[in-house]
Amino acid sequence: MAWITPVTNWTPQNYFNYTDWNRIESNCVVIAALLQICGYDVDMVTIVNRSDGSYLDFYDSLNRIEGNILALYNCYEVAPVEAWIAPVITWTYDLPFSYQDTNRMEGNELGLYNMLNGIIQEYTYCGQGFEICGLGWYN
Repeated sequence: MAWITPVTNWTPQNYFNYTDWNRIESNCVVIAALLQICGYDVDMVTIVNRSDGSYLDFYDSLNRIEGNILALYNCYEVAPVEAWIAPVITWTYDLPFSYQDTNRMEGNELGLYNMLNGIIQEYTYCGQGFEICGLGWYN
């Protein structure tokens, strides 16, 4: 699966549809593959084949998607340099979903993707484990 450039400038005038869900979940798969290159496995469930809008996503989908983003982060537990905003994993049927939520989800994915790509590029030069390469020493 290929990385699809996330949309991080959502406004109240934008419409969110099934292709946006597919992009967000496909990008989770790409980030998981980058982590796998570094020896980390992520257990997550994704839906990436919404094709006609007939599959409806509800709050349980939001919890699953943001839970996946959190699981990707938890593999390494270092926030990306870009602004990281903690995922919301407590969605209920009565919570409103807005453009700010999509900006958070896609912004978090972009930050993880950029950080991991940078670490993977440096990894070949420094030869150190993923825990210290490019980020300094951590106890």
